[in-house]
Amino acid sequence: MARIAKEAGVSNGLLYQFFRNKDELLEVVLKELVRDWVRALVPRDREREQPALALEQMFRRSVEFCATHPLLPALLSSDPSLQLQRISVAAEGRLDAHRELIASILEQGIELGEFQADLDVSSVADLISQLTADYSRRAYLPNPDFPVTPGIVDAAARFILDAVRAR
Repeated sequence: MARIAKEAGVSNGLLYQFFRNKDELLEVVLKELVRDWVRALVPRDREREQPALALEQMFRRSVEFCATHPLLPALLSSDPSLQLQRISVAAEGRLDAHRELIASILEQGIELGEFQADLDVSSVADLISQLTADYSRRAYLPNPDFPVTPGIVDAAARFILDAVRAR
């Protein structure tokens, strides 16, 4: 905590006024990070009117958020499995909300005739949610065997849209 206070340019006492210990501080940071990540996913006004655009942009913004927030790999570098568990706890319930948001966009797309009328909305929402989670994870935990390049992000976004668009 002393090192954190020094890096932040505040006194130890001030830091302890807000946080009991380093673990509590980490929990707050993770919750805020997950909150910001979720905010990045929410469709913008224009996208709400266009389900395909909303799905595509949610996927792209999630990957972009993970690729451009250095705090994610920094938090995961000390003990990735432990930190992933902490992120999971901080994100608890958010995955279901993400899936439900995707399902509502799919339902809207079906109603508008933009998506296939016979989509299994629940299953497709689960698949898109998992695909988003996987590519987002790749963006903050780079692996040379599974790179996240603009071309791969474009291909994944096209794949999502091709899977749901009305024929």
